[in-house]
Amino acid sequence: MIPTLRQPDRSFTRDLVQRAEDANCRALCVTVDSPVFGPRNREERAKAELPERELPNLKGKDYLDPTLTWKDIDWLRSFARRPVLLKGILNPDDAETAVKAAVNRIIVSNHGARNLDTVPATIDALPLVVERVAGRVPVIVDGGIRRGTDVLKAFARGAAAVQIGRPYLWRRGLAASDGVSRVVAILLREFELAMILAGHPFARSTARRSGHAPVRVPCYVGSYARKLQS
Repeated sequence: MIPTLRQPDRSFTRDLVQRAEDANCRALCVTVDSPVFGPRNREERAKAELPERELPNLKGKDYLDPTLTWKDIDWLRSFARRPVLLKGILNPDDAETAVKAAVNRIIVSNHGARNLDTVPATIDALPLVVERVAGRVPVIVDGGIRRGTDVLKAFARGAAAVQIGRPYLWRRGLAASDGVSRVVAILLREFELAMILAGHPFARSTARRSGHAPVRVPCYVGSYARKLQS
């Protein structure tokens, strides 16, 4: 999946999308919650600034487009050959508009709360978006996924999938692709254990695949698991 911040230069954006598709990218993700940069106080204090250089996927420093509208999503879909995902949806009304715009996936995300401080946590916004979408497109959640229990809670609140960002980036910096594989393996292991300990019925088949024995679930955990299914 390639994240595409729709840039002011449409020909550049179209070329970026086509290069990604030619490279067998399987999805296009449009970030819709950042028309401009929010205050980055730490960066300002550090006086961090990137040197002037040509980047293959970004054109100039002002690559965000504050004029982005739903018509631009229609424009992207008119030539894209891959599924289009919208990242940065928190409001159920926006989710409804996204469905009507025929996007393929919705990603509930608050941009790590780095652009607009004090926005709702994605785990809180998720069920409202899921309720409005009502199964018409899958809803993915992004942000705050640090442990397997976070994955379980996201699924319990209606997510079809979760995205991880910082954990795999940290591990990639330490151990390259092997580090990323290790992060995914840890999350999967924690998720399997969380399902087993919560008494989820799917945990038994998961346990057989992973080699763990099914466990006897205490009644209070079993009642919690039933809530997850409702």
